[in-house]
Amino acid sequence: MSTITLIQINPQGRPLSEVGKLDDIARQVCAATTLLYAGAGFVPPWIGYLAQHEGKVVGACAFKTPPVDGKVEIGYFTFPDWEEQGIGTSMVRALLEIVQAEQTSLTVVAQTANEENASNAILRKFGFALAHVVEDTEDGEMWEWHWNKDKQVTEQKGV
Repeated sequence: MSTITLIQINPQGRPLSEVGKLDDIARQVCAATTLLYAGAGFVPPWIGYLAQHEGKVVGACAFKTPPVDGKVEIGYFTFPDWEEQGIGTSMVRALLEIVQAEQTSLTVVAQTANEENASNAILRKFGFALAHVVEDTEDGEMWEWHWNKDKQVTEQKGV
């Protein structure tokens, strides 16, 4: 299991802690996060984060908007050089911990490609269930997952 630290991305698209020189992917994520804030607002802790592991930026995760109608949507992305090392799992765990600390009654939503992949395997570890298929204007058909708030934030064993 990888240990990560979440570094907040501010409204100007800059990390709020020292992370060293950002590579191209991390800079693109920070720029995209400012666009996310332009539409959804900057409402900590419901914001974007860089994931840091052993002093390196290894991924990014976010709440796509502050909670609306009892739901909050998450997104996460492990940078290519760090895939298959538990980073995605650690990011989802960290986001769920924020939800548990802030508003335990929220339903957490995540969307993935409509195929079996690493992302939906991560969601299943935490007790997310496939809720339905949605049509995304940019990505086409997507699977929408909902987190059963009655399950614990810890990984589900044997799933």
